Amino acid sequence: MEFTPLTSEPLHEQAYVTLRNALLTGRLAPGQSPTIRGLGASLGISATPVREALQRLIAEGALELAPNRTIQVPVMTRSRFVEVTEIRLRLECFAAEAAAARADEALCDRLQMLSERMHAAIAKGRFPDYLADNQSFHFLIYEASGLPYLQQLIGLCWLRTGPWLNRLAQEGRFHAIANEEHDNIITALRRGDVQAVSEATSRDISEAGTVLIELLPT
Repeated sequence: MEFTPLTSEPLHEQAYVTLRNALLTGRLAPGQSPTIRGLGASLGISATPVREALQRLIAEGALELAPNRTIQVPVMTRSRFVEVTEIRLRLECFAAEAAAARADEALCDRLQMLSERMHAAIAKGRFPDYLADNQSFHFLIYEASGLPYLQQLIGLCWLRTGPWLNRLAQEGRFHAIANEEHDNIITALRRGDVQAVSEATSRDISEAGTVLIELLPT
């Protein structure tokens, strides 16, 4: 896990952002038990800021403390995944609708660039790159909504589903549809079509969810 120091932020905040992004983009796997020492070594910082970052993520439900006091990435069940997905559909469609009323060409151009990169990543089998750009794509839209508390709630949902996204790496069904809805979202944003943006966002979430739920334990 790479760690790029941001001199304007304290170390515990940098560690939190790095670990949070690792969860959002599936770089930490379900059931994995990261250690403070191991994370500190990979991030190149001391144990104290790592411990503070982990405590924040535990408080948010992104990590959990096992009975033996080890920290681990939660395991997702089908029933929990269905619940989170239903919440995501409502929150993210709402955010996309709000963004559609505020989107400009600069945003759409940035989204187009990310979409092209995701197409290339899928074609070349670089799934971690795809997931990183996928996260950036969606959160650029939600940021454009101008609703920061809504973004926070969406982030909490993504922290629970992100670790499972790597399960889609070998799923040809998902690869076939991976970017189609992204391109539909961009087209709708350029038109300012609120309903079309919402519908494409809903399909994007639902189609990935349909593939992923079959891979989860009951």
